[in-house]
Amino acid sequence: MPSPFPGVDPYLENPELWAEVHHRLIIAIFIAIAPYLRPKYRVAIEKSIYLSDIEERGTVMRRL
Repeated sequence: MPSPFPGVDPYLENPELWAEVHHRLIIAIFIAIAPYLRPKYRVAIEKSIYLSDIEERGTVMRRL
């Protein structure tokens, strides 16, 4: 059966693989655009981690 979403790779949707794909894509974009933006702009990659805890009153999220 052909994919209902042409051009979408279902293996990239695997949570174990997606984090690495996302990180590598950010790095590739960084490398591609940096020469066009320097020296006027600085290109930086920011990493954020979100933790969520479910308590009796609802969900609490923290950004690290």
